[in-house]
Amino acid sequence: MQTIAILGTGLMGSSLGLALRKRNVPVRIHVYARRAETREVAVNLGIANAVFADPAKAVQDADLIVFCVPVLTIPELAKACCTGLKSGAVLTDVGSTKACLNKLMPDVLAGTGAEFIGSHPICGSEQQGIEAGSSDLYERAVTVVTPSMLSNEASLEKVSNLWKNAGSSVVVMDAVAHDKILAATSHLPHVVAAALALSAGDSGLFCGSGFRDTTRIADGSPQVWSDIVRTNAPALTESLKTFRDRLDSLEALIQEGDGEKLANWFAAARDKRKELLR
Repeated sequence: MQTIAILGTGLMGSSLGLALRKRNVPVRIHVYARRAETREVAVNLGIANAVFADPAKAVQDADLIVFCVPVLTIPELAKACCTGLKSGAVLTDVGSTKACLNKLMPDVLAGTGAEFIGSHPICGSEQQGIEAGSSDLYERAVTVVTPSMLSNEASLEKVSNLWKNAGSSVVVMDAVAHDKILAATSHLPHVVAAALALSAGDSGLFCGSGFRDTTRIADGSPQVWSDIVRTNAPALTESLKTFRDRLDSLEALIQEGDGEKLANWFAAARDKRKELLR
């Protein structure tokens, strides 16, 4: 039976364990968590067969290791795992940026006989912590897997099958291309939501559903999003420029005061949204 080690038991990690359990995937699950209370909850929820306070012990005998922690935490946590990794182990993650890890992880794993292939399940929630986990989080989600030129085909299949077993469909993509696309479709919306929340002043009494819906994702983990922005700065900067240009165009229309042109601007935005989400 395959052993999977999940390192980090927030929303993504706990949901992965719950998804594999719900779908009766024949695996043994090891869980690493720093806090004793979290390890206890992981056992009580049925997420883990065994829990560990030491990451190196958590990955012993593991065929597949999944890092469910902020992106810039992954290399350091992987270093702490190296003494426990078996040759042939495959490491992956759930981070929202991929090119950075593809550069850093080969040096971290040098000499271990283990391999890293990045993953990004395009799903989630602003909710945090192990109790936020859902067995259906990955259901019908798209998970992007980003092998390098040197990735082993069997390792790629192992990572892809993990996400399929959790309920996802899988798309294999170049890491740099992934980061550019996600800068526009995921990272930009989050920073815009955060900026909007900071721009509302003290008018909470008058914040209706539009404000709540638009800023919901600003409730996400500050550490996770700090790491995402730092590791995808060039692509996000480009997306912010495009967004700023759109705002400038809108401001010019507002100053012009032409109702028909404004209506056409909003109609184009509505149609584009429908096209993207179709």
